[in-house]
Amino acid sequence: MKLNVKDIDLSLDLKTNKLYSDGINVTSSTRRVEELKNVLLNKNFINKNNRNDILYYMFRAAGQNKEQTIFDAHNIRYDVTLLLPYGLGGEFNKTLGHYHPLCKDNLSFPELYEVISGEVMYLFQKRNEDGHYDVKLVHAKKGDKVLVEPNYGHITINIGKDPVVMSNLVNSTFQSDYRPMEQMYGGAVYITDKKTIVLNQNYKDVSIFYAEAKKLEFLDYSKSIYDEYIAHPEHFIFLNNPEFLLWKHDAWDLQTQHF
Repeated sequence: MKLNVKDIDLSLDLKTNKLYSDGINVTSSTRRVEELKNVLLNKNFINKNNRNDILYYMFRAAGQNKEQTIFDAHNIRYDVTLLLPYGLGGEFNKTLGHYHPLCKDNLSFPELYEVISGEVMYLFQKRNEDGHYDVKLVHAKKGDKVLVEPNYGHITINIGKDPVVMSNLVNSTFQSDYRPMEQMYGGAVYITDKKTIVLNQNYKDVSIFYAEAKKLEFLDYSKSIYDEYIAHPEHFIFLNNPEFLLWKHDAWDLQTQHF
């Protein structure tokens, strides 16, 4: 399948699970069943027959060979993830889940996702100073763009029957922190393959609500996030400066900002 990018030819072979950028094979890393052992609802699901099954593929810095300079100039990375349809002992297939480190003003680095194909549920969770967790569930399908807001950990869940292909733009200089999710044995809730919610009992004080994806008025939603970044990297100043997301933008001239 061809991805929704015009500036380069990105093509994903769903038979071999390989991604090609202008005909060049993009290096991938994977997550296997055994690596999610600490975050599953059904702790007895993993066995010697399934522990090495691949759950998802991550293609870091995909397609940047053509536009490397503009990505490097702003410390931004474009990734593609292939999240397979797979049953995790009563749960839908999901990513391991992680948090981003703080950037400035006690705000963590944001991230922007785009669903290229498939159907997902994004689970966002934030721990407040009093120990209370705010949990947001965002349902997204092909064409949707979803922001990981500052200070939210996140998990992506494939709630459909088909592979999920999604892309993201994120600062390239930090390392994600997977430990908090693993220490709490997963996110604050589990999404079962019956599309029901099961509370993770390790979280004592949780509020859960469904939310719409936050729309960023300064982005052109008719373009892929790759093409929009190449055309207007200044629109993505928030990926390195999360405080920008808290400002009013009606009088903000993006063209004048240093990025």
